[in-house]
Amino acid sequence: MSSTTDSSASTSSLSHNKNLWYVAGSIILILIIGGGYLYYQSAQQKSKSATAAKSALQTATVRQGSIVISASGTGQVVAAATANLGFPNTGSSSNSGNGTLTQLNVIVGNQVKKGELLAQEDNTNQAQALAQAKFNLAQLTSPAAIATAQGAVATDQVNVTDALETLQFDISPERVQWEQEVAVAQQNLTDAQLDAQANPSATATQKVQDAQKALDYANQQLIGAEDWYNKVYVPEKFTYYISSTSSTFGTSGTTGGRGGSKSPLVKVITPPTNTKIASDRAALALAQAQEVQDQDLVTALTTGVIPDTAAGPSLTALKQAQTALQTAQTDFNDTQIISPINGTVTAVNNQIGDTVGSSAVITVSDLSRLLLTIYIDESDLSKLAIGEEADAVFDSLPNQTFKGKVTEIVPALTTVDNVPAVQAQVQLDNTTGTDLYVGLNATVNVINAQANNVLLVPIQALKLLEPGKYAVFVVQNGNLTLQPVVVGLMDQSFAEIKSGLQSGDVVSTGLAATNQSAAAVTP
Repeated sequence: MSSTTDSSASTSSLSHNKNLWYVAGSIILILIIGGGYLYYQSAQQKSKSATAAKSALQTATVRQGSIVISASGTGQVVAAATANLGFPNTGSSSNSGNGTLTQLNVIVGNQVKKGELLAQEDNTNQAQALAQAKFNLAQLTSPAAIATAQGAVATDQVNVTDALETLQFDISPERVQWEQEVAVAQQNLTDAQLDAQANPSATATQKVQDAQKALDYANQQLIGAEDWYNKVYVPEKFTYYISSTSSTFGTSGTTGGRGGSKSPLVKVITPPTNTKIASDRAALALAQAQEVQDQDLVTALTTGVIPDTAAGPSLTALKQAQTALQTAQTDFNDTQIISPINGTVTAVNNQIGDTVGSSAVITVSDLSRLLLTIYIDESDLSKLAIGEEADAVFDSLPNQTFKGKVTEIVPALTTVDNVPAVQAQVQLDNTTGTDLYVGLNATVNVINAQANNVLLVPIQALKLLEPGKYAVFVVQNGNLTLQPVVVGLMDQSFAEIKSGLQSGDVVSTGLAATNQSAAAVTP
């Protein structure tokens, strides 16, 4: 009995242990399967995150190309020079034309030369006035008039000599000489002083000192001449003898009287009075002035040029005649249209018989050099400079680009379609043989700066380190490396890289938008 009982207990114990092993094995298996699933899920998530991060990073390849900085605008063809020609004196004076066009020498398209007569209005009155003015001046400048003026100069020279001799006799040649020397020395000193004030220097100072010494010397000599005049010259030249009973001057000796009586002679010294000397001086000055005046007239008659300081009735008449001729010639010229330039007639607004005025009758344009008047937005002013190259494409010739250079920039803004703009002028290169007409419209690009065959990266790749200094993130084997670069030209899309990168390098331009938070990795 007892053995049977033990066997049952043993069997029951083994059965219980076996069930425990089944349970433990199941739990372990579940744990293994669950752990593997979690690991798989984690690996998948990491793979997806890595893929999302990789796809969010945007890159660009460094390449070679060209970059152009330009200012764009519009332009219109204009002639190098345009002259709108009318009759300026019509109705402006009593000598103006009557406003009737009597001569028209051109039609549209004619080539004309500078100085060529293009048209004329009735100028009968002007022609008569011009002829009369020429005649009047010819009378005043005839050979006979010149000979008469030259004869007057000769007479003046004699009068000057006589007046000088009279003065020399009255005050002595020595006094006359040193008075003239003093006048010259005084003028020299004045000139030297003015020059020294305007241009101070040791040399100028020395000239003043020398001039002062010369004036002092001349004054000393004049004082000596005056002393000699009073003591020697006057007694010698102006001593007279008169009778004691008569006022009659005589020579030395006695004067006979009635009955043979003789009266003693009295010695009298009578020098010229101050009034007489002043009269002598005035006569000399007048003779000299008349000589100068007549000599100026001879100069004017023989050369046609009147000296600035010239005066006198004959010279006044000559000036008036010259002025009258100039006025008559101007009035006559204003009845004609003369081309002021070489060019092409681009407009004729009247015909013979029309009443014309100061408005344009004929337009002449120089089409040998065509220009563009261009308008650039004021925001691009910094990109505009004289000498810069420009490209122009005309609306009528869309497949052809014309080259030129900026030659002028107007220093004041203008308004185009209610928008402030900068006006400039472009000289087009050779346009011979092209179908360009005045007034054609064009789109214009003014090249401010240009670089060809250089390394380029998108603007988005640049990282500003500090003003003027940049860097980029270079992508290598999935890693980002910050690389400093030297930047040249930049436009709105690309930047020129002067150093720091090579063609083919890959750079980061930023991150694309993503819903994956794990992709938000900043390079």
